[in-house]
Amino acid sequence: MSITLVTGATGFVGAAIVKKLLKKGETVRITVRKNSDRRNIQGLTVEECEADIQDYQSMRKAMEGVSKLYHVAGLYRTWMRDYDLLKKVNVEGTRNVLTAAMEAGVEKTVHTSSIAALGVCEDGGLSDEHTPFNLYHLKLPYEESKYESELAAFDFYKKGLPLVVVRPALVMGEGDIYPTPSGKLVLDALKGKMPSYFDGGIDVVDIDDVAQGHVLAMEKGVVGQSYNLGCVGNFALMKDILALIADVGQVKAPKMGVPNCLALLWAASITAISDFITHKEPVATPANIRALSVKRHVDFSKAVAELGIPQTPLRSVIEKTVAYYRKEGYV
Repeated sequence: MSITLVTGATGFVGAAIVKKLLKKGETVRITVRKNSDRRNIQGLTVEECEADIQDYQSMRKAMEGVSKLYHVAGLYRTWMRDYDLLKKVNVEGTRNVLTAAMEAGVEKTVHTSSIAALGVCEDGGLSDEHTPFNLYHLKLPYEESKYESELAAFDFYKKGLPLVVVRPALVMGEGDIYPTPSGKLVLDALKGKMPSYFDGGIDVVDIDDVAQGHVLAMEKGVVGQSYNLGCVGNFALMKDILALIADVGQVKAPKMGVPNCLALLWAASITAISDFITHKEPVATPANIRALSVKRHVDFSKAVAELGIPQTPLRSVIEKTVAYYRKEGYV
């Protein structure tokens, strides 16, 4: 019996992949931690294996009999009290998972990275699969951890592990229960917590498209290659994203733009309050502002041409996301 293992299956992207695999009739095993929130996998016919990617021995057990691996587990946080945990999970955790995969003789692995691991083209062009990360000077803990995780993954490919890397854009849609920073952006806009905007921008992608992109990468992706997963035409400036969320959610859109230097000062102030007083996640951090300010515009044509990833336009993505949060009582 062929077993497909999905790490991070209780999370936003992982759960969506599991549902696609079950529809295809695959036998799916998932890793869960003791305290995992299982809402996203309730009612799914899967084999649960208690394991943590930081625990190598538990990953060896989870990998027994596995032929295909989707390594999705990772930490997606832009504010933490201990940023070292990002590299412990995203980098060292990846090494644990892929070491176990090599030992188990897994036939093919899809490793989930992020467009956060891409650099920005100096000439202002689109960042494609070959654009090297060049943003260390901005001190972006999450972005650095994803880039270094990707480097670790490719090291295993060089050692003989059949592996494909996928880089989703900013994912939005149904099932973002925590929510992730992308879902929090939508919720904060709906709740009026973002009274202004700054000069930044990002590519947005639908969760269903990303999940299908993973499955297609397993089926069609060339070993040793990477694919940026997103929708051509879904890049938007912060002003336009917030206006679209407001329009769909029928709330007031922020009218005032502020210089990025002021946005950074504001973010630093509220982050300091979070760090030392409230211990609750702030609306934005300086890293958020710096990351969005580079306006990394990504080329998704390779995944469209070679994998056939679906293309859901931005407005539809926002409509689905707002409807989900309203239905679930988040707003």
